[in-house]
Amino acid sequence: MKSVVASSFGPAPTMHIEQRPVPSPREGYTLVRMHAATVNPLSSQVLAGIVEHARAPLVLTNDGAGIAEHSGAFEPGTRVAIYGGAALGVTEDGLQQQWALVQDKRIIRLPDSITLDQGAAFPINYVTAYQALTRIGQVKDGQTVLIS
Repeated sequence: MKSVVASSFGPAPTMHIEQRPVPSPREGYTLVRMHAATVNPLSSQVLAGIVEHARAPLVLTNDGAGIAEHSGAFEPGTRVAIYGGAALGVTEDGLQQQWALVQDKRIIRLPDSITLDQGAAFPINYVTAYQALTRIGQVKDGQTVLIS
């Protein structure tokens, strides 16, 4: 399979396309045929070398969407979105590859009304909005929020 690999970080990071084997399925993980993977600030920070625990070579990106192919949690062919948290694309290979092996707890089934492209963009935006409301805005249960 093709993977986009960052082989160095810092002021002049390097990336290249590399042939790698498709990951082997295992308990608690889903093998996803990737459709779309985002580029977000975390990937930029990793490439810049400011995420200290990231090590090259590394496949970047922690959120995306695709089709579940082998899983104990999802039927083959299920459309899924992935949010890899702090691990995918930082301490373990991320989603900029043709297939990714992802922890089941990091995957949600996409409804038919959401495209795979939309599903790929959803996870980090959801987490950012949720944290803005709960951590920064300290919105509590029962409060009303006006978004304009």
